[in-house]
Amino acid sequence: FDQWHGGAPKIKHVTIRIIPDATTLVLELRRGSVQMEVNCIPFENVDEFSKNPDFKIVKSPGSVYQYVAFNLKDPLFSDLRVRKAIAYAIDRESIVKYLWRGQAQLATGVIPPNNWSYADNVETYSYDPQKARDLLKESGHENLSFTYRTATDDTGRLLAAVLQQQLREVGIQMDIRSNEFATFYSDVIKGNFQMYSLRWIGGNNDPDILNFVFHSMMFPPNGANRGRYANAEVDQLIDFARREVDTEKRKQAYQRIQQIVAEELPYVSLFYVDNVAVYNKRIAGMKLYP
Repeated sequence: FDQWHGGAPKIKHVTIRIIPDATTLVLELRRGSVQMEVNCIPFENVDEFSKNPDFKIVKSPGSVYQYVAFNLKDPLFSDLRVRKAIAYAIDRESIVKYLWRGQAQLATGVIPPNNWSYADNVETYSYDPQKARDLLKESGHENLSFTYRTATDDTGRLLAAVLQQQLREVGIQMDIRSNEFATFYSDVIKGNFQMYSLRWIGGNNDPDILNFVFHSMMFPPNGANRGRYANAEVDQLIDFARREVDTEKRKQAYQRIQQIVAEELPYVSLFYVDNVAVYNKRIAGMKLYP
């Protein structure tokens, strides 16, 4: 719009192309037929462009949240000790370092650190295989075996394989069942799973997501409480925060919810994925938002 108050744009036309295949996108970037991409190419390809003088790379912390969820109606995962054992058995730092090439930050909950309602004083679960074994023994599930659901995309299958190996090291047998995304997601909504992993993309930038995913009235199809988590105090705090107009009181309620959820573990928080843009050096002014 030439009459914009900040002045006419220097670029008259921008072409946005949808390129579903990551390999094709990398080739297009190399050729110069695509000048910019954000969060689209595999992390292992980002380093290639960092060595190319024709390209620039910008990285910043993101809010996309990867988690593992349990079906709390399943007899195995109704036991908090089992959920905690799995949390302690997952080496999240290694997953970020080797699978995500360091381009993610360890997560403490659904709400990202840049959010006004973020709680930084919640219970966390550092990698502790012995603690995991002790909890399994205490719960009577030393020979724990279950099925993990995932989609057939490369990233999902790689994460599943890593989780499988890490859990095997503490004596847990995790079988992987992968389906194309529509089938996988349909089963998750129906509660046909024991454990799965997904991401929240964008929706967690407002704390009202805690209502959508953890309120006991939000079992599908009403909401996204797919693990069937129910806690009366969490429900009361959510209802209070949704009608309260005092921001500080709302913040205190939302932070208390995060503390309770971290203790009761309907989710195991994995990481927040970084935002990464690769673009031609001719482009200036690139800025990424969480």
